[in-house]
Amino acid sequence: MIGKKNKTDKQCAQIALAAAIVGGNANGTARAMSVSLTAEEMGRAQSYLRSGKKVTGK
Repeated sequence: MIGKKNKTDKQCAQIALAAAIVGGNANGTARAMSVSLTAEEMGRAQSYLRSGKKVTGK
């Protein structure tokens, strides 16, 4: 991955949450996420969100 920064699980969750807000519906959310996250990052985001940990802050 040249030039790509590894994202933390929390960053993946933040991107997924933003995609859900911007996407407006299931199709829009899926489209926004597929542009922003890899399949592996989507899985990590889902696990992080299910854990109940905070998505805001550092």
